[in-house]
Amino acid sequence: MLKFLLDEQLTPNIAVEMARHRPDIPIVSLQSWDGGRLRGVDDPRLLMTARDHDLTLFTYDQHTIAPLLRTWADQGISHAGVVFASRSVFRSNDIGGLSRALGTLWDTERDLDWTDRVIYLRRPPTQGA
Repeated sequence: MLKFLLDEQLTPNIAVEMARHRPDIPIVSLQSWDGGRLRGVDDPRLLMTARDHDLTLFTYDQHTIAPLLRTWADQGISHAGVVFASRSVFRSNDIGGLSRALGTLWDTERDLDWTDRVIYLRRPPTQGA
């Protein structure tokens, strides 16, 4: 089942907003998960720990995470999935938009195996469109 871990550059308010409006979606911020002990750790340790807890990382960090995922794929190292957000699609302060998009993703793909999946978050279609 799809469970989200918000990278530390994302506001924990996304998890708070989702818990308020979509308590059925498992989501936690890096700042609050496990007492925040993983704040500031390097990307390999973060992804390994997320994998060990079956958490899919949600991040804007395409600069360092994407190359690491390519290296891991070449080496046969698995992860629990990564969802990238693009700043050209979602402003970092668009808590409502990010929450709705994560909710739509979870509604459609929560039961899939997220091992080694990598996707880019999209805006959900506008209702009534």
